[in-house]
Amino acid sequence: MKSYGHINMQQNQLQQASLEQVTEFPTIPVVGQLVFVNKVLYICVELNVDLPVWVPLTREIEMYMHTQAVAGSTWTINHNLHTTFVIPQVYDANNIGVLPDEVTVVSPNQITIAFGASIAGRAVILAGSIEGNEKPVYAYEFTQAAPSDTWVIAHNLGYNPIVRIFIGNQEVQPATITHNSINQVTVTFVSPHTGSAKLI
Repeated sequence: MKSYGHINMQQNQLQQASLEQVTEFPTIPVVGQLVFVNKVLYICVELNVDLPVWVPLTREIEMYMHTQAVAGSTWTINHNLHTTFVIPQVYDANNIGVLPDEVTVVSPNQITIAFGASIAGRAVILAGSIEGNEKPVYAYEFTQAAPSDTWVIAHNLGYNPIVRIFIGNQEVQPATITHNSINQVTVTFVSPHTGSAKLI
């Protein structure tokens, strides 16, 4: 077993875990594996189908770090997170947490934080979806109506897209995904399946 961090078997805890942020799922999934894909934590599980399924454990979180080098009683923060649902966490110059007197959402990209006295420090601005992850825009969608262990998808997109495979309402990991060209991809399974492919 490989571990980056400390495991407490009695408390069932993985402490100081470190996961690399990636943009694609592993080509060979392992049941029980954790991955951090596009800012969302997933675990690989095996359900009633003979394919591993990636289940999201978190929602996407965006973060902006603001540094207030010059002490002030009001901090104006341009976070550019494009939402009015933000959570600010404030620390003074000694890295001690501070509760501001007032937080005002000025616009979807700016807030002001007011204090009773002038302080310097930093603020971490967090934003996440309150309705789940944003639905991606698919460039091409494919349906496999007849059971097959090989799906040949002629998408004609002119590039090698990200391929997401769905069996029913579950996103699954096939045996292989091969980009035959910039206009065609082949997906293979251990056994025949019907379902759909969504290409980004």
